[in-house]
Amino acid sequence: IVSLLVPFVTWLLNVGIKPRAKLIWTSPHSFNFLVQEPLRDAQGNILRPTQTIHTASIRVINIGRDTAHKVELIFNWKPPYLNLWPVRSYEEKSDGDKRHMLIFENLAPREELGFEIMSINHDLPALLQVRSAECLARNVSLMWFASVPSWRIKTARIFILLGFSAAVYWTVTLVQFLVLKTPPDQQDG
Repeated sequence: IVSLLVPFVTWLLNVGIKPRAKLIWTSPHSFNFLVQEPLRDAQGNILRPTQTIHTASIRVINIGRDTAHKVELIFNWKPPYLNLWPVRSYEEKSDGDKRHMLIFENLAPREELGFEIMSINHDLPALLQVRSAECLARNVSLMWFASVPSWRIKTARIFILLGFSAAVYWTVTLVQFLVLKTPPDQQDG
């Protein structure tokens, strides 16, 4: 048993619990506005009676315990209007197919980047992929929930710890009873 456990414990210490970068991204909302303002050409002729404005929000979060390096967001094409929060420096590139990339030097653990993109009378580009030098980001769904006070969370953690401790105690007592045939209340004398 020890010869099987030693490699597993070694692997767990070297690889299993090693801090890693882990990226997720989500699009919490998007919206289309129908603007009752005509679209006119240079001579003032009405091309369309209404205009549409498309907006979307994107969040990229490093939920890992290590820094993600060379974080890339790859869009189908360059977003006409882009707003980033918090403000950070980044590099922009386009490939031969006109795919547009935003490249950030790094993203610290628990750090979040928020993007708002917008276009007027055109579709928004799809976000094709988010990746870093360490990993590919996973697209997750976002759900809103009510905030819970921290004292309730701490209280729940204490009760969970007490319940787990009681379960371990009763398991050890049951094993003792089954293996040694010793009642739990009998003491050594």
